[in-house]
Amino acid sequence: MAKSISIDTEKIEKLTKELKGFEKEVGVATYHALNRVLNQTRTQVGRIVPKVYAIKAREVKASFDGGMKKPSYNKLEASLTSKGKLLSLAHFPHSPTQPRKTKYKVKATVKRAEGRKQIRTNPKPFVASTGAKSDDKTKYNIFKREGSKRTPITVLRTLSIPQMISNETVENEIQEFAISKLNERLQHEIERSMTSIGGRIR
Repeated sequence: MAKSISIDTEKIEKLTKELKGFEKEVGVATYHALNRVLNQTRTQVGRIVPKVYAIKAREVKASFDGGMKKPSYNKLEASLTSKGKLLSLAHFPHSPTQPRKTKYKVKATVKRAEGRKQIRTNPKPFVASTGAKSDDKTKYNIFKREGSKRTPITVLRTLSIPQMISNETVENEIQEFAISKLNERLQHEIERSMTSIGGRIR
C-alpha cells in the first residue's frame, strides 16, 4: 500500500508570472524552498498521524524511507510517498501484552478518540509468542485460529500507515501545513534572491 503527498505548486506559478524576467531566480528559490518543505512535512506527518492514531511517530516517518521525490533545478516537483502493509495489533497499545493462562478479553487502541476497544473475532483472539528472541523484534502478538483446531493461526491486522495518512482529517491537516510552509519558505527565498541582485529591481 502507498500514499503520496504532493506539494502544491500554484504559488510557484503565480510568482513566476509576477516576477517575469527573473525566472531563474524564482527557480532557484523554489528548488531550495521545496527541499526544505519536504523535510519539514515528513517530520510534521510524524506528529499529525499519532494525534489521531495510537501509533509511534518513528514508525510513521519510517514509512517514507525511499519515498522522498526531491526536486531538481530542471524539474521543480516534489512529493512524499508513504509505503507499508497492514499493521498487526502489536503496533498499538493493547492488553494483555503477554499470554495468560486464565480467561481474558483482548483489547487494543487504534484510534485515540475511540479508546481501548475489545477485539471481537470468531474464534476469539488470543495473545501468543511469535517465537522472536531479540528485544527489537515483536515477541508477542494477537492471533486467532482459522478453525476449531489449534492450528493454523493468523495474526490479526488493521490499518496501514498510508491508510492512516489518507484519513480526511489527517490528510487535510498535512496539506494545510505543506502549503503554509511552502508559501512561507518561498517568500523567504525570493526575498533573499531579490536582495542579492539588488540594483536589477526598481
